[in-house]
Amino acid sequence: MSREQFDLLAGLELTKSQYEWLERRFDHMTAAEKLKFAGAMDILRPADVETVIRTASQMEYFSLLLGAGDDKALGQYVLEHYHMASRKARPFLDPEQAGRQFRAEHGGSFQGGCLVQQTRELDISEPLSLPHLPTAGDYAICVKLASRSNTEGVWIGFPDCGESTVGEVPDELTLALEALQVKSAGECIMLDVDCYFPRLENVLEQYDSAAELVQHAMAFGYIWEEQGQGEPYFLEKWQTVMELEDCHRLDYALDLSQNLSCYEFIPRSVDLDAFGKEKAIADGVLRKSDSFLLECFDGASYAGAYAGRTGMSATGHGYAAWNGKPLFYEYSEPPQEQGQTME
Repeated sequence: MSREQFDLLAGLELTKSQYEWLERRFDHMTAAEKLKFAGAMDILRPADVETVIRTASQMEYFSLLLGAGDDKALGQYVLEHYHMASRKARPFLDPEQAGRQFRAEHGGSFQGGCLVQQTRELDISEPLSLPHLPTAGDYAICVKLASRSNTEGVWIGFPDCGESTVGEVPDELTLALEALQVKSAGECIMLDVDCYFPRLENVLEQYDSAAELVQHAMAFGYIWEEQGQGEPYFLEKWQTVMELEDCHRLDYALDLSQNLSCYEFIPRSVDLDAFGKEKAIADGVLRKSDSFLLECFDGASYAGAYAGRTGMSATGHGYAAWNGKPLFYEYSEPPQEQGQTME
């Protein structure tokens, strides 16, 4: 329910389009985002609706410190993790004073047993365009669960917010389970799924268990965040291979992400001449040190020859072909009929 978020905007006049956008955004906020938004409103005290909308669409610019719901708890965390006071000094240090001093220096707002802080200034470089402004947060996938205590449901976003905590490791799931008043996702029912990849359709219908859905969503978020340890064009390759293999299932997408080395690939967005030269160097056709030959070399033609030699197919995000390496399945069942690259 978005009423509690609208209550934070008392005194501000909203147009119909602004109200409707905020209502959709509030309804799609995760438990973590709701805490961040409440803290942001307290920190920024916005005087206009535009700032509110920018804040709601830039929740990644705010962080949570779970378990630090007052100055004493905050101070204990600061003394242990920020300043790492010695054992001899700790008996003489006042945690509450440390918490107050930390907030005086770094700012923040206590919300729901957490400290909310602003980590970056709001981006105001682009004019607002509500019809094109996403109403979901900056997540790869969101799952909405409900419980007997909370039938309306709570959104959970992945990858996890991954922020600091006092006590146990915090994450979106921890906050959601608290809001749902349950101990595990297995006690919940599934209501909805929102995924960044449009190819992954009807994800909710693919699962009988909320626990398994959440487990796979967590894995999806982790892979999204890691992106092959910074491998260039990782997301483009992942989506290209998904299209090549006609993948519409979340579990199959997870397995394909683990098998990307089994596919040859050229991204659509790449400079073909530069790509071809890099490929030629990797293949031993050219030496990186021979600048003269590099200047004369037709990299685009070499890239085209590479695509033809490997039998690549075109997709919306690039060109790819299975290279014959065996595929391994951890999350899904091996398909009875492989895609076009397997024929």
